[in-house]
Amino acid sequence: MTKPALSRRALLQGAGALVVACNLPTLAAAVSAGGKPALAADQLDSWIAVREDGGVLAFFGKMDMGQGVDVAIGQIVAEELDVPFARVTVVMGDTASSVNQGGASGSTGIQRGGIALRNAAAEARRILVEMAAAKFGVAAETLSVSDGIVSGGMRTVSYGELIGGRFFNRGLEWNGKLGNDLVATGQAKPKPPSSYKTGRPILSAQRHPGQGVRADGFRHRRQAARHGAWADDPAADRRRRAGRH
Repeated sequence: MTKPALSRRALLQGAGALVVACNLPTLAAAVSAGGKPALAADQLDSWIAVREDGGVLAFFGKMDMGQGVDVAIGQIVAEELDVPFARVTVVMGDTASSVNQGGASGSTGIQRGGIALRNAAAEARRILVEMAAAKFGVAAETLSVSDGIVSGGMRTVSYGELIGGRFFNRGLEWNGKLGNDLVATGQAKPKPPSSYKTGRPILSAQRHPGQGVRADGFRHRRQAARHGAWADDPAADRRRRAGRH
């Protein structure tokens, strides 16, 4: 075998440093410049942004360590906003754009870290529907949302058209805590877990194959499956635990 002409040790000694870079989505990719409220847990803009094309950014103040937390958070936000899961980008590990929600937190990363984003997404949907109602001159209760499109009668308007590239400038109630104990809520009540859609069928996780998310939005598990990941299937879970697949 031919010996390498230059070892890794020699390379590092010569270079003086090893730089590891990763390309994360930035806030600039989501919103136009200027006017953003200060980063704070009691500001809706610190959690959710809508692009001009209707895509959504969810700012998550934790890290994913391979558990698939970002997939679960994306599903929760997609459900509450009524947008396709593929249109949600979860931004993590950027202290310039995300509120401090503590570390990865292992199995409780979704259970505790997902609360604020679930509430924020529900509040963003409420505000967007009210904006559409004002535009149409109708009551918000008469409108429906599907795939980020608000409809009422013969009229439709997208989230991108309503607020894309701009800011909500709306506040949230915050318990004053950071890390795992942080809780932020809006006026909107999140959907009942039984109405969730993306967590119920087989989901082929785009970034973490073989991972699934329960429909309650707060528990996740890794379960290798032939065609993707089963989510919220108690019968299948019981068979798995008993060794019957």
